[in-house]
Amino acid sequence: MFWNKTYDRGSALATADKARARGRVRKAVRWYRKVLAENDADHSVHARLAPLLAKLKRWDEARKSFDKAAHGFLAAGFAPKAIAIWTVAAQTFPEQVEYWERIANEQVKLGKRADAVLVLLQGRSMLTKNRQRPLAALLLRQVLELQPGHIEASLDLAELLRLDGVRDEAKRLLNSLLVRVGTGRMRRRVRFAQLRLEPSLRGALNWAFAR
Repeated sequence: MFWNKTYDRGSALATADKARARGRVRKAVRWYRKVLAENDADHSVHARLAPLLAKLKRWDEARKSFDKAAHGFLAAGFAPKAIAIWTVAAQTFPEQVEYWERIANEQVKLGKRADAVLVLLQGRSMLTKNRQRPLAALLLRQVLELQPGHIEASLDLAELLRLDGVRDEAKRLLNSLLVRVGTGRMRRRVRFAQLRLEPSLRGALNWAFAR
């Protein structure tokens, strides 16, 4: 036990919540842990604790609490709360793409495919470093599984493939997209992507005249 007095969950939580509200992160963490020492399966407490652990850069502990909180709410039938927790986790650990995937999967189960696409695109937007390109491409591929022909995702993925030297796949992707876009400004964008992939006089003319 952490103290000699009789344990009172309500009092411990009130102390922790008050400390959190005042920005006293370490004190809040200490009191939330006292509650969890009595019941580590208390997912509502893990939900409050996880972001605080992340502020203290206790990354492994934060992830464990995020996971326990989200899985607990999901098991209890509260998918929106699980999604909210995974959203915070994903923004805290953007390279852990499984968080973005979990959110998207739950959105699909709820019949919200458009929201799932937006979540995956949000995750991709947080992966901008060169070493993160494979992770960004992974999320973009899932966007295209949910919404084939998504123009922005297709162009983005084609560019990532070009940068990684995967030219054949990028070419197929752009050729497929070209069939969908019709005429006008969007067609010019696709033609420009093709020109960057395979520079040529013909490609330049196709881009210039959006043909």
